[in-house]
This record gives sequence, C-alpha cells and structure tokens, in this order.
Amino acid sequence: MKILAMDIGAGTQDILLYDSESKLENCIKLVLPSPSLLEAKRISEFTNREEDLFIDGYAVGGGALSKAIKRHISRGFQVIMTPTAAYTIRNNLEDVAARGIHIEESPPAGFKGARLRLEELDLSFLQELLRTMGDSLDTLDAAAVAVQDHGAYPAGESNRKTRLSHMRQRLEENPNPLALSYLYGDMPGDFPRMNSAYTHLKEQLSCEHILVMDTAPAAVVGCLADREVAGRAGGKLLLMNVGNGHTMAAISDDGRIIALLEHHTRFLEPTSFASYLESFCSGEARDDDPFMTSGHGLFYLEEPPGMETLDMIAVTGPHRELLEGTDLDIYYPAPGGDMMMTGPMGLVGSLEYRLKTA
Repeated sequence: MKILAMDIGAGTQDILLYDSESKLENCIKLVLPSPSLLEAKRISEFTNREEDLFIDGYAVGGGALSKAIKRHISRGFQVIMTPTAAYTIRNNLEDVAARGIHIEESPPAGFKGARLRLEELDLSFLQELLRTMGDSLDTLDAAAVAVQDHGAYPAGESNRKTRLSHMRQRLEENPNPLALSYLYGDMPGDFPRMNSAYTHLKEQLSCEHILVMDTAPAAVVGCLADREVAGRAGGKLLLMNVGNGHTMAAISDDGRIIALLEHHTRFLEPTSFASYLESFCSGEARDDDPFMTSGHGLFYLEEPPGMETLDMIAVTGPHRELLEGTDLDIYYPAPGGDMMMTGPMGLVGSLEYRLKTA
C-alpha cells in the first residue's frame, strides 16, 4: 500500500511517502519548515512595505503566522480575512474579530493593499519533485495528514478544554490510540482546520482514502512504530510527544489509552514536570491543579498503574530532551531510525487500523 503521510507541526512539516513493499529506511522522506513559519515571513515583508492585507484561502496552522498578523495590526495596518481563513487565528470568529481582524468574504471596494492566500497543503511542489525521481502522487492508495485543531468552541469558553473534551469522547468510544483519527464521514464539523485539510487534499488527489488526525496523538501513536516500543505494547507504557507547542503524555495499558495529559511545552521545567508525571501516573493529578492552569488539561478513563509499574517511558518530539537529567528512565523511539518520522508513521498506523476496522 502506498500512502502519503504529512505531519504539519509548528516548526516543521514531516513528509513520508510510505510504501508497504519497501523498507521504511528506503522510502522517500522530507523534513521542511512548517507552512506557518513560511507564511509568517511573507506577512513580515508586507509589514515592512506598510501594506494593508486581505487574506483568503484555507484554515491553516497559526503559531508564528498568528503572531505575524498581530504585529502587522499593531503597526497600524488593516487585516481582512475571509471566514474560512480566519479560523487560522482562533476557532471562534468573535474572538478573531476581537483581535482587530475584519472578517469579510471579499476585500472592500477600492482596496489597494496586498492579497495573500493561505495554503499549507499545496502538493504541486511535491508532485514536481517526485516526477524528477520517476514517481508520482497519482499512484497513491491513500493519504493522511496531521494538523493541530482545537475544535470550535462557544464564546467565553476555553479552547484548551474543548480540545481535550473531543479526545476524551473519542477514547471513551474506543480506547485504542489509533482511533484518535478521522476518515471521511466521521469527522466532526467543528474541526475547521481538519476539515479544511481534508478538503484541500481531496481537491488534489485521486486516491480513495484520506485520513486526518491531530499532530500530538499522531506522534504518540507513532512511538508504537518503533521496534522496541512495539515489543512492549501489551504492557504498561507512558507515551509522550514533546512538541514545539504542546506536550502530550498518554498512559497505555495493554494497548488501551487510560489517561491523557496535555500542556504547553514552553511552560514545562524538567524537575517539576517529572514530579507531576509521577502524580499523573499514580492517579493523583487533577485537571484543576495549579500545575495545569497554563496547560490544556488531563483526564483518566481508568485507574492508572503507578510510575513504578511502567514497562517503558517512551518520549519523542523535537524537545524530547526536556526530561534529561531527571530520575526518569527514558527511551527515545525512532521508527526506521528517524525520530522525525514518528508523526508520519503514526498516521500510517492509524490509517491501516481504520481501514481494517471500518
């Protein structure tokens, strides 16, 4: 089976052209700057030129892009976004407007500013690259993409808590971590960026199957693609992804997710976080703890086993060194010898699982 897997994070976009008939080490792999970083640079150029901006296109990753737009407005320049593109900033358009962004379907009459179209899944460059190698996206059996999406939320409510509530509901229905993914037909409408990603891929690819997933669960699942982790998958594991933006920790028992925690990486200090992970694994942590005030939250589906009973603590992600120097015994997964392919391999595993169980 030939699968295009793309994990689009805050710092990089990690691309794998997976072929089940080839060794993973021989599959085509790319690690490129994230579209958010590239678009942020373009907006900075418009700021330097002192131009107003009209932005349309798809809902894409915010991060650096959102900060660039904020700087543009603070310099006194107008920013107009279409409703779809505005979900890049927040998943509530009232919150977007409160940030000084005008939301319109088209630029006003006489608009003389610059125009920018947001696209994080334009595959034309990849198609051209593959053609130079005698390959093509036209031969794909399936595609899978991971993007971070907080989910739509009512005004006044926390987008952080909304994100975790979606994951909890999904795991209550099926505790298999591979189930934290969506095929066409089962994706909730209140995930603007995920739906935008699916639509954009569908417009460009002729393959039958497309799967969309959140980046953090994709990386957590990708740990299981590592040979050492897979060998202990039936035991008690703490699986972690320490990303550029978010850190997710999941307790797995016999292949079932029984607890989940998510925090902002920039707020985590090694010693205090290691201590809190012990509380989390013993079932003593709570969503309303002071430690979680700046995080996304946590929940338990079953009583956890305790840190001392864990068979492995597997940590991946660009900031995986966070817990170095603590007393935790850490293993660093690297599917096919490449840590950067953890997210894409999580997508591949989830797609294969979903097609078997559909």
